[in-house]
Amino acid sequence: MSRLFIPAVHLPHGREVFKPLPYRASQFRRVLKAYAERALLQCAAEDAIVLAAAPEAEYLRFLMDNGMGTERIILCPGAGGNLAADILGKEIAGQLGAGVPNFYIHLEEEWEIAQTLGARERVMHPALTRMFNTAYFLLRLEEDMNIPAPPRTQVRSSRFAEPVRNLLREHGKLFVRGNESCGGSQTFTLEREGDIAPVVRIIGRNRIITRYFASPFIAIDESWNVQYAIGPDGEPAFFGASRQIMSGTAHTGNEGGGGIPPAVERLAEATVRRLASMGARGILGIDFISAGDATYIAEINARENTSTPVIAAAKKAGAGRWRSFKIPVARGFTFAAFAALCGKDRLLNAARGRGLLPFHFGASSLTGYLDVAAFGESPEEVTALQSILSRYNC
Repeated sequence: MSRLFIPAVHLPHGREVFKPLPYRASQFRRVLKAYAERALLQCAAEDAIVLAAAPEAEYLRFLMDNGMGTERIILCPGAGGNLAADILGKEIAGQLGAGVPNFYIHLEEEWEIAQTLGARERVMHPALTRMFNTAYFLLRLEEDMNIPAPPRTQVRSSRFAEPVRNLLREHGKLFVRGNESCGGSQTFTLEREGDIAPVVRIIGRNRIITRYFASPFIAIDESWNVQYAIGPDGEPAFFGASRQIMSGTAHTGNEGGGGIPPAVERLAEATVRRLASMGARGILGIDFISAGDATYIAEINARENTSTPVIAAAKKAGAGRWRSFKIPVARGFTFAAFAALCGKDRLLNAARGRGLLPFHFGASSLTGYLDVAAFGESPEEVTALQSILSRYNC
């Protein structure tokens, strides 16, 4: 059965995610809409997809030669905050045609589109989406399931500095996250008193999140993202997993293959079954951290995740190992320029399960970075492919 992809990204108060941008609202919306291009990696030829702009013809041919992408592209440019809002604003939801809807996230706009398409049973209620993404819910879930939890102290955004300063003196180093965290934008590491004032300025720009949670910093051995697809019957199916590549609290990429630690797998399975029993639907990702013998839930992402399209591509390519990363590029960087940079023989060949797969060309002109996934049969092969691009200043 064909699918209809509506990959609208919602980050209503997450402009801090895009540090290089001057925070113009119109530019921020363009970045979010351009990110929808990555869902082409999940598509098959019979599927349809809604995008704000058409991809490069040469790039689309490359994807389709590797079992990804589709020519059934529904263009929906508009001035709304995301693609789903644009669809409703242009009143084209009823013209999207047949196909099982596949949403990036399940919020109010998606709920309305699904109702128009007669597919509300496939969409999680927006209230659940918002609840699952909060730290408040995670605290209650840990208590209810009697699972390990790091110590946390709640602080108000309006009275942030003094209690955090006292905690910093007591523990030496802190990890702080907002009750909601948009793409990691409301997570911070504080090591000295001088770190507090910049964080106060950042959270002061955000008038929606009013509660933050401070924890003594935990030396993390590994960070994992585990994803499940939950169908209308409420039964979760394992979709994929990856180890998160972190620089401090910044998420710089993912790598997959080689299996999941047993403790992470057991906790992931128990957690997703509890969420499914509460009404979770669609792709759902859970982040875990391992520290010594302890495994904790770091965050619940009631949506598709950054690595979801790459996991889908790895499955199509039958790749044993993969890694995603970013390279700096100039404005207007094209697929032809990427092929010239790495060599056409190093582009992904799904029949062989190895090569380089670029994505987010539209967003790269605004962010200055292009996302790339390297696929191979071994970690050494993946590292060698990545090192080809690290030699160049794009």
